[in-house]
Amino acid sequence: MKQTNIKNLSPRGFKTVVYISLLPVLLWPLLMIKGHQLQSGTERFLMLAMPVYALASGYLAHRCYEERPYVAWVILAVLWLSYIAFACMMLIH
Repeated sequence: MKQTNIKNLSPRGFKTVVYISLLPVLLWPLLMIKGHQLQSGTERFLMLAMPVYALASGYLAHRCYEERPYVAWVILAVLWLSYIAFACMMLIH
């Protein structure tokens, strides 16, 4: 069996992973429709800041991939965990 390594992914392949990771930002306006249910000002601020955070994470992951691929993967992992957290926040309300 061929073992794959994180460093074996080409920069173009990683750019594709970053673009796929940023696709949920396109669905953000649909989540904001339910945003009127948010009671706290903090929750509203976080919902408005999430697309900015996602774009910044994608940019930083792409920029640091060639020198520090593990850091880039951690940035994307934290991004996906934040997507899950915000989806749960929207579902709870």
